[in-house]
Amino acid sequence: MNRKDCKEHFEMLELSTDASPAEVKKAYILLKDIYSNNSPAIMSMADEVSDEQREEVLQQIEDSYRILSELFSEEHNVVAKYVDKIIIDTTEFNGAVLKDIRQKLGLSLDDMAMDIRVQYQHLVNIEADNFGELPVAVYTRGYVMNYAKFLSLDPEVVVKSYMENFCQYHEENSK
Repeated sequence: MNRKDCKEHFEMLELSTDASPAEVKKAYILLKDIYSNNSPAIMSMADEVSDEQREEVLQQIEDSYRILSELFSEEHNVVAKYVDKIIIDTTEFNGAVLKDIRQKLGLSLDDMAMDIRVQYQHLVNIEADNFGELPVAVYTRGYVMNYAKFLSLDPEVVVKSYMENFCQYHEENSK
């Protein structure tokens, strides 16, 4: 099953096929609410939409959400295997590796910044290995640790590797 095969289910939830799992869930909840018995939207159309039609639409919404949830589960399993391979094959965690893992997991930098409460620009600098633009080591270490935890990576391994490069950069540029 792929996203093109599920186009009608995305359309049922009024979404494009590139929608994220969070967007699908949000649309599902909204549409379920709209087509519920107590919805003002349906009450105003009570003469035009029968209870059977409303129940049929609700069932289609439920079916589409279930199918798309299965699709996302399959996609997640493929991505998880790929990320596991990256982690096994990686001996050095630099910004490019962290960015690749984050992107493969479909996580946005904006969401990450809000979730771990680190300024967006600091995360950009971590991913770009812009060591000169990052704050002092103690703060950078904390940011990288939170970044690793957010990706469900071993934070000690990631921090040790990243901070070695960070410290080397600062040693070379302080002379």
